[in-house]
Order: sequence, then structure tokens, then C-alpha cells
Amino acid sequence: MFTIYRQKRIAAFLAVLLIVACVGCGRAAVPSATPSPEQIVIVSETTAPTAATTPLPPPQLRYIFLFIGDGMGYAQVQAAEDALAAAGRESLCFTNFPIAGSAHTANVDGEVTDSAAAATAIATGKKTVNGYLGLDESQNRLIDLSETLRDTGKKIGILTTVSLDHATPAGFYAHVDSRRSYAMIADDLFASGFDFFAGGGFHDTPDAAQRAAENGYALIHSFEEAPAGGGSLILSSSLIFGDYGVLPAIDGGAREDWLKKATELAIARLTDPTGFFMMVEGGRIDYFCHYNDAGSFIAELLDFDEAVQSALAFYEQHPSETLIVVTADHETGLVSFTEGDRAALLRQTISCDLCDDTLVAACVSAQTPFEEALPLFLSAFGLSDLTAEETAYLETAYAHTLKGDLPGSTANEEYGVYDPITSACAALVAARAGLVFGSGAHSALDVPVYAIGPGSEFFAGTYENTALHDAFLQATAAYPVP
Repeated sequence: MFTIYRQKRIAAFLAVLLIVACVGCGRAAVPSATPSPEQIVIVSETTAPTAATTPLPPPQLRYIFLFIGDGMGYAQVQAAEDALAAAGRESLCFTNFPIAGSAHTANVDGEVTDSAAAATAIATGKKTVNGYLGLDESQNRLIDLSETLRDTGKKIGILTTVSLDHATPAGFYAHVDSRRSYAMIADDLFASGFDFFAGGGFHDTPDAAQRAAENGYALIHSFEEAPAGGGSLILSSSLIFGDYGVLPAIDGGAREDWLKKATELAIARLTDPTGFFMMVEGGRIDYFCHYNDAGSFIAELLDFDEAVQSALAFYEQHPSETLIVVTADHETGLVSFTEGDRAALLRQTISCDLCDDTLVAACVSAQTPFEEALPLFLSAFGLSDLTAEETAYLETAYAHTLKGDLPGSTANEEYGVYDPITSACAALVAARAGLVFGSGAHSALDVPVYAIGPGSEFFAGTYENTALHDAFLQATAAYPVP
């Protein structure tokens, strides 16, 4: 017995010498200030703690981010990744997350989902019919994830680049049988008791400021108006575009980094020992895929990634307390690829909507000749070195634009909803990039899931989108906050 004891003492002494030697010679490898969960040192019962092996606290899931790229399928992510690589830029941050999963998106009837049914499935763990929010197929009220976590004491934030009463954000607080029942959706928003909302206005709530005040919210229209300190807050952006929601990311200006700034404001206001749950939607990826504007949907996806980067910076400060999940509600546009210069997707500098409203409107008003107008459109869409065939294609489209002889509608199969010259330029950008739109609608394709942090292991594999709700609850149960 004594011999064994002595051997153990000698072995321990040699181990200490080895640690000292490593500390002395390992100064070139400086550890990061905040270790990742994988770097946490686990000390066994037989190992005496030392300065080099002091254990960190066990993971506690205090902060949860759910990012939803509306319409963001695998192809949309790949298109952005390819474009960034072709331009020599860094890849999307979330594609480097250690956990990857895949979700089926069909609604309760096995049909292609809309955003309302998809958001309900993710938020409640139950599939429903298209158009329903927070209700099952029999119109029974469902409890959603944000309500469950609110009732455990976590602060709740709902952020989007579309309207505050749009389908995806409403899937996390509303309980109505029509996604178009905007007034009823707003009623549920004000009654939710959630701590933070950010998005682009309301549809049918002209008295939003009064309703907000009555329910304990400060309603603001810009980041500069945010009151100091705490308190419930609604950021209803004044940067309204189209069917509400904030302006397109590609058009820059005051829209620059809006979702990133909103995410950072939410983090600042919601960070609390009780923790938070935050759903952040990049809502216009879907919009521009519907209308086959490739350059604009890429800009929205990159803008979405910048918001994820803000969450990732927070994670790096709280690695054992923060879970980030990035996914989509469905794919839009049935996007596929051929060979091409993907960097062409980054050269476009105007959305098709703004092009119609400004450049096209000015040229039509002045009846600008094609030879004078062409350089303006080429600059806006990042096009150059046209072939004779491409020039003829644009000239024909421009002639239709000046004459106004083709209606801008979905019934116009050749040019779609935009003015012919605008649609032709967007189509040429996609063609040069080798990106093909198979439709202007949602598809049944699976969507990606990316995760990092404590509980991320529950998001691996292939599953129905309802499993996302269950995985969040599993994660909170596995890593409880005392």
C-alpha cells in the first residue's frame, strides 16, 4: 500500500513539473479571453484543482436567439456564400456554426406552407393550416415558445424587417385564424406583455401610439428616440416600404444595418439575470425571391447575417449561457444554379422597387432615348460588357417601358411585376450569376438549421419544423438557470 501511495505522489509531482514547464514555454499560444464551451476544463474527483485547471461554471442556458430568414433555403444560403467567395470576402458567420440540421416545412395537410403556418409550427410545436397563427387546425389556441419562456421569467423580444403584424413575427405572439386580421393581431401584440418589439409599422392600427401607452410600452420610430434605462419598448420604424416593413437593404441610406442595430438595441435592453428569448426575422429575403430580384435578396441575406454577427459577439462574451439558432420558415423561388459569376449578385446597387420608382419614372417622364438611359441602368445593376444579344434584350424591354404597353403584373410572364426594363436588368444579373428561379412562390424544399451554444446538440439531424419548438424546451431543461 505504501509503495502504491508513493508512486502516486511521485506521479503527481512529475505532473506539476510538467504543468510548470508548459506554462513557461507556452506563452506563444495565448488562450482567448472567453473560452468556448469546448474549452471548459472538467476536473475529476481525483484531480486536485490548480490555477491551470480551475473549472468554469457549468453551462446554464440564460440567453436564446432564434433567427429566421424568411424564404431562406439551402440555395439562397449557397448563393450568398458563393458570391462572397467570388468577391474575396468572408463567408456568412452562421454557416460556420458547429451544429447543422435540416427541417421539413409542409403544413398540417402536407402542402407547401405559408409563413403563418410555418411560424406557428416553429413557435408551438404543432402544424396548422396556412393562414392560421397560434391556432391548431381546429382553431384551438396553442401556447407558443415565447409565451412559455415569458412565463418562466425570461424577457422576450420580437424583431423583423417587415411589419410588426406580419405573419412570421405574429406567429410568436398572436392567436387568430387569418394572417390578414391585422387589427386582431395588433391586439395580441399589445396584450402579450413582451418586452421589446421592432419592425416596420402596423397595417390597421392608426392609434398604435395610444394603444402602446395604454399597455405600458414606449413607441418610437428611430433608434435615436430610444429612452434610457429599462421599460417595454416598440420600435415602429418610419422607414416604411411597400406593404409596410423597413426599406430594402440594397438601397442603403438610413436602412443601412437596421436589423443589426435593432438586434443590438434589443440585447442592451433585454440582458438581465433572468435571461431572454429573442426572435429576429430577415423578412425581405422572401419578398425578393417572390419577385425574382436576385441581387436584392442577397443583400437582405447579408444584412440578416450582420444581425447574427451581433448575437455571435454577445455569445462570445457569454459562451456557456447563450444559444443561437438560425433557420428559415420555408424556401421561396425554387432557386437553383448553373455556371456563372456569382459576384455579379453583389454588384447590383438598387432594388427593383426603387428602380421603378426613381430611375424608370424619370426616364419615362423625360422620354429619355435608350442610348442615354442604358448607362444609367447598367450602373445601377452592376452590368458591363454587354453582348449584342443582351443589348437587344434590354432595348426591347426599354421600348415597352416607354410605351407602357405591358402591364406590370404577375400575369405578365415575361417581365413580372416590375417595369420591363427593370425586370430585364434583374434577369440579366441572375443569368450572369448563374442563378435560376424556378418559380415566384414558396416551395416544399427543406430548410437549413444552424446552431451554436449550450443545447445546440438538440438541433442536429433531420426533422419536422415542429421539432424546433421541442428542441428549445429540451435545451432549457438540460441547462437550467437556477
